[in-house]
Amino acid sequence: MMRRVTTCVSICLSLAAVLLCALTPPAAARYYYSWEEKPKKAFFIKTKVRRWQAETSGQTRSSLVTPTYWWSPPSDNISIGNTNDFKVMDAPLYLYSAEIQPVRGFSLEFETGDNRFSGGKYFEHDWLHATNKTVYLLNGVTWDSPQHRDYAKKTAETAGTARQYSAAAYLNVYKTDALAQDEEYEIAHSMDFFAGYSWYETKVRIFNGYKIMSTDFFLPTAPVGPMTGLNSRASMRWSGWRFGFREQANLGKNFFAEGKLAFGPFMKYNGTNYWNLDTNLKNPGIRSTATGNLVEFSLSASYRFWRHLEFEGGWMAWSYKAASGDETFYYTDGSTWEGKLNKVKATRKGTFLGLSWRY
Repeated sequence: MMRRVTTCVSICLSLAAVLLCALTPPAAARYYYSWEEKPKKAFFIKTKVRRWQAETSGQTRSSLVTPTYWWSPPSDNISIGNTNDFKVMDAPLYLYSAEIQPVRGFSLEFETGDNRFSGGKYFEHDWLHATNKTVYLLNGVTWDSPQHRDYAKKTAETAGTARQYSAAAYLNVYKTDALAQDEEYEIAHSMDFFAGYSWYETKVRIFNGYKIMSTDFFLPTAPVGPMTGLNSRASMRWSGWRFGFREQANLGKNFFAEGKLAFGPFMKYNGTNYWNLDTNLKNPGIRSTATGNLVEFSLSASYRFWRHLEFEGGWMAWSYKAASGDETFYYTDGSTWEGKLNKVKATRKGTFLGLSWRY
């Protein structure tokens, strides 16, 4: 009797073990109903397109110290300068990028973008700086100790293009895994350090000009009125190495956030200008160089609405600045004139929408 009972117990235990194995959930379910995270792929590729509706502007300021004999009576330490403001160069900039992770914790990203804009505004200020000096204008007016005082102004319309290329390598330096149970998630963080190269250029056509101020301060200047035949060109190009950090967070099963901050401490600036109404200048007649810096910032949130596709929205800004540089005028007779580039800057900021695909 005892042997039969033992046999029945053994059979029941065997059947229970088989049934337990049969009812064990698959690997995906085990991760879902446990505090474990499903291992991510070591290799992935992610492509992204963004439509960046940005406010864009730029400015250059240059000056030169005039020779003493230019003035009557002769006077030194008097400089004349020029400030060019490029405003309302607003248009959607489309950015296309691809990021590839060949091994866990390291990835490479390539990005390009371009746009065309019209309806921009251009303002030119020709100014005089003569602290503690008295300047006698041709029209009989006297200026006492003028500082950045305009003696001529122009305004015009602009249109043009913008183009950008960049590459970066990302190295993961910090990571916390997401924990999940019964669809409740704890936030997972991932921070990457990156370094790369950036190239950005804006080309502008200047037309429909109008002179709004003319004082004849020490030489005759063109009268107030339309600038017939104006069709000038200007370009502003920035390039150099940059580095920074990227923070990514999982806010839920299908919600994500990303922040990015980059800094380029030694960006090279190269600018050219061609003023077609000045027949004494070559094409391009004015070239400028400087070393400045770049600050990039972006913040976005995304939602995965399908297995491989995410919708994204956020805000982004680029700021290029240089405090000093050199400017050279090239004339048709072969001569040159050296000036000083006091300041140059370019900014682009605004909201963006995007779509990404990851495999």
